[in-house]
Amino acid sequence: MLEITPLPNAGREDPDLDIVRLAQSRPTRRVAMGILYERFRERVYNVALRVVGNGDEAGDVLQDVFLLLFRKIHRFREHAFFASWVYRITVNVSLDHLRRRRRAPLPTATDELLDGVQETGDLSGPERRLAGRDLERHVRAALRALSPRLRIVIVLRYLEGLAYGDIAEILECSVGTVKSRLNRAHAAMRGELALRYGPADASGAVSA
Repeated sequence: MLEITPLPNAGREDPDLDIVRLAQSRPTRRVAMGILYERFRERVYNVALRVVGNGDEAGDVLQDVFLLLFRKIHRFREHAFFASWVYRITVNVSLDHLRRRRRAPLPTATDELLDGVQETGDLSGPERRLAGRDLERHVRAALRALSPRLRIVIVLRYLEGLAYGDIAEILECSVGTVKSRLNRAHAAMRGELALRYGPADASGAVSA
């Protein structure tokens, strides 16, 4: 069942609050929801695409998310941060789609992921040596092997660029848990690449 409990915003100013208030009022709801749709549709679609890996299905997720928001907007409370609430709903709806269709193919937007991971220094070994050749194929293969739980933290951290604290709020877990899942995802990717290609073969593929 989808969890849509609002998230604490720790006193931060919510830039969407004025429009959300209009969306909670019946006379202005449709116009305000149209504005929120324009603000968030790209972010919702991108997260969905990177989780479910299919453009048509990501469009279905986008539609489901905004239908849910339209029906449940009155439940949103001002102590919450609206963007985090939208992200959480998007994650939940995307994962629901994955549960109905296991082992989704991954999208092609993987350069941002590897760039982000390399900047943190979290990846080393085979995947770093493979970066010079067949980048997208190797990263897609490694990501495909991740469980949805690990894949979603990679998506939120590196492809959406969210802070650890924001990811923790969205996933309803601690910052330590977010970091732990990222470490496990990195290790799984390293293991998958080493298993498929091996350090020696990977190094040779780059130098060839």
